[in-house]
Amino acid sequence: MHRPIPRILRPTMKAYLTILASIALLSSAAFAQTGAQLKQELRTKEAAAKKDPDALFEVAKWASEKALAADAKRLYQSVVKLKPDHEGANLALGNALVEGKWWPAKEAEALRKKAMAAEYTAKGYVEVSGIWVEKDQVADAKRGVFHHENQLVTKDEKIALQAGQVRHPETGELIDPQFLEKASNKYFPIGSEGRWVDEKEADTYHSDIKRPWIVRSTYCTILSTLPLAKVQEMRQHADQGFERVRPLLGSVELSPANRPVILVAATESEYRDYGAALGDGTDAAGSFLMREEATLKVPFQGEVRACVCEMHKDWGPRYVRHAAALGYAFGASLEVGADLPLWLLHGFGSYTSRFDNDQDAAWFGQQHVQKGGVKNLKAFFAGFALNGEMEAKDVAYNLFQAGLMLSFAAQGGDAKTTEALQAVTASLSPGAKKGSAAKAISKLEAALIEAEPKIVAYLQKLIDKAR
Repeated sequence: MHRPIPRILRPTMKAYLTILASIALLSSAAFAQTGAQLKQELRTKEAAAKKDPDALFEVAKWASEKALAADAKRLYQSVVKLKPDHEGANLALGNALVEGKWWPAKEAEALRKKAMAAEYTAKGYVEVSGIWVEKDQVADAKRGVFHHENQLVTKDEKIALQAGQVRHPETGELIDPQFLEKASNKYFPIGSEGRWVDEKEADTYHSDIKRPWIVRSTYCTILSTLPLAKVQEMRQHADQGFERVRPLLGSVELSPANRPVILVAATESEYRDYGAALGDGTDAAGSFLMREEATLKVPFQGEVRACVCEMHKDWGPRYVRHAAALGYAFGASLEVGADLPLWLLHGFGSYTSRFDNDQDAAWFGQQHVQKGGVKNLKAFFAGFALNGEMEAKDVAYNLFQAGLMLSFAAQGGDAKTTEALQAVTASLSPGAKKGSAAKAISKLEAALIEAEPKIVAYLQKLIDKAR
């Protein structure tokens, strides 16, 4: 607590105003004097420069450094009158070089657009949202999907890439090409001023949850306060999770806006904070999809519902794989406007985190049998839940059994459930009829319920494989 100022020393409001006015007058007088001195020095420098454009340019830079903005502009204009192609003065005035001639920014932009229109019209391109695209890409462009060097990108990414920006080789963020050498030497831009620092300093900067690392993998975007080396490791696990579940989703290609975004909590405490702020109780799973009204804004992608997971010392890679698959399935559902039930969303995640190989499936399968095994699938589908009030063993039971349903439908050898799963896959593919997903999922659930004894036998086979 601050100590109170003794009453006798407290100035009255009138006294405050007098003090402030006196300071202002003194400051103004000092500024006037300094300003007068600067003006005199400027006249001296300008006279010495005479009509030499390079010398005048140096005087203009000096005036700019001394906050004599009007004089600096006047001098830059004098330089370009004497030497129209003077690069420094033109750049200082905001001019741009178009076809070998310097133009004011607005005129230069208009000329660029006119030249671009002529060039691309001659090539048979079509303008969509201010971007020229090939005719066979118009439909994609109209839904906000653009093509660039065999990749799908958002409109903002396309604009940046067309303007010459390139991706940072370590993080995938877009940077000016002039900084590519720095980026290749593992330097990174931080802060709004874009200061470039080494990895150690960048790790410190990005350890704050308000400014995490943003790193692109082949299929996902990862946000984390973890050190970059650890994020790079998690990037590999994210792609593994995506690729593992990909066949079950018909290898559908997501639009850039629906690229899975994974927020990886560096600590258990951070994960709990994310769960409280962004979750709906399903954070009990170790990986969860942010609730509908809680979104993150990702550069060049916009607002997204990210998947959040914990970097647990033992389970971290599994949680990341689970989150990637969960994000892929959710993204596919967004593409066609479908609403996937919670068991199916986490079934895709569990298929990557618990069925990645025979050993994993067997170990988790043994645990599942000890918890009661496969039983009453009708009640399982109707009452599937994940929340913090459940015991950990019940959360684990639900997650494994959700993944088991997909594993059986894909590889269990039962034609009816396989066909039902294929129908679900088709309902999440481009061009699928609206509302078809709900019907397909209901049929899949019915087929699995009917096949319950076969699923019990399939689980035992998974367990026996690893013996």
